Amino acid sequence: MALLGIDVGSTALKATLYAFDGDRLAGASLEYSAAKSGDGLPAETLWRALSDVIHRLRQAAPAAEIRAAAISSHGESFVPVDRAGRAIGPFILNTAPIAVDEAAAFADRFGKAEIFRRTGLPVHSMYALPKIAWLRANRPDIFAAADRFLCVEDYILTRLGVGSFISTSLASRTMALDLQSCAWIDDHLAFAGITKAQLAMPVASGTPVGRAAPGAGDELGLPHDVEWVTGGHDQGCCSLGAGGVAEGIAVDGTGTFECVSIPVRDAVLTSAALGCNFPTEHHTVTPLKLTLSYIAGGVALKWFRDVASRHILDLAAAKGVDPYELILADLPEEPTGLLMFPHFIGTGTPWLDARARGAVVGIDAATTYEEFAKAAIEGITLEMGWNLDLQASIGTEIGRIHAVGGGARSDRWLQMKADIFDREVIAVPGEASCAGAAMGAGVGIGTFGSHAEAAAAFVREGKAFTPRPRQVAAYREKAAHYRDVAGRLYGFVAP
Repeated sequence: MALLGIDVGSTALKATLYAFDGDRLAGASLEYSAAKSGDGLPAETLWRALSDVIHRLRQAAPAAEIRAAAISSHGESFVPVDRAGRAIGPFILNTAPIAVDEAAAFADRFGKAEIFRRTGLPVHSMYALPKIAWLRANRPDIFAAADRFLCVEDYILTRLGVGSFISTSLASRTMALDLQSCAWIDDHLAFAGITKAQLAMPVASGTPVGRAAPGAGDELGLPHDVEWVTGGHDQGCCSLGAGGVAEGIAVDGTGTFECVSIPVRDAVLTSAALGCNFPTEHHTVTPLKLTLSYIAGGVALKWFRDVASRHILDLAAAKGVDPYELILADLPEEPTGLLMFPHFIGTGTPWLDARARGAVVGIDAATTYEEFAKAAIEGITLEMGWNLDLQASIGTEIGRIHAVGGGARSDRWLQMKADIFDREVIAVPGEASCAGAAMGAGVGIGTFGSHAEAAAAFVREGKAFTPRPRQVAAYREKAAHYRDVAGRLYGFVAP
């Protein structure tokens, strides 16, 4: 008996099979090329990746009897489809550098504060609704031919023949869903030129929505009796998969973006929260909400690996180890005298400044490679620490932090996080987004009586890292210096 969790990213798709007791039975993944421009990601590329990954899973665990499945998806991206549900253009991705003017028009029409109050989102061009408005203005042929506009989860469910359903977790990343009523906002839709009939039906994460049509299920190599359950935004699934099932249990996921997701019972929609650009969405764990802080830390770290550490790549390949393992092997124990600002593609929260670029301050003739390496990790962590301090300042409760993703495999980095965040950090191994989707599927079919029960079965906590008082004091001093220099370089001053 197994549960299937699928995680659809903008550049890769992963899927994992789990037994009902949370044991991992098999996993598979596939990367695909996705354009960051308006050209987007072809729907067939995504569908073929899904088929390939699930067929490989079935071959790896042929005896597994899959009872239910759910999808974790990156947010905001959408695809226009015709009346038959066929894509008539590619997925327009959240990273596409378009719709800036349309986002500004939304802000002018409804007001930033009112949009934030209703949707939980600060106005930004990444969201689906401004991009739909952009499509109307710039590709009127596609816009006019579109019967509906579907995000990743609802597109897959529609193509499976299950129906046009979207989890409220993912729907709340469109800038079109009312955070309180969970209904589409008619005047927002009208401003973009569409109606709610052109969007999927929003239902709570963990809701059983049906079985695939035989032909579609056969394409994926799945039995006909698999129950499909609504999953959620990848951050909500990641939070659930790492045990973020109650207020105060923050989940720090490190990937291309580092994102800390914090469960809250009541959304903080104050002017102070808007000033920090902290979005709030529906959690996959009903009735909780989820507030996010995020930075493009993985982009800066990847640059350091591929450019500053080119001499290590061949050695890592020869040894058969991850290059980051070698990069992080001989870091100095004490904080460095360098400041690295990880704004390689602009900033995340709280600034949302797309024009900012990275900088390193303090290099001299005695600076070593190891100091530079540690400064890169410090910069990412100090930036997120600033976010967490601002979250606490607006009343968000943050207790322990569960760490997942690539960064969670480094004891050195996790200890640094504990020292800079001044909070306990616990490593949680595994693919948290896939696990969260599978856990939600299990809740949906009654395998688990609650999300907490699912977490008790699935989540295996690893090593815990506690703040060290001397390092906490040293990093508190360095954080003050980091913020002062950020103000002078970028004009960043805490709201």
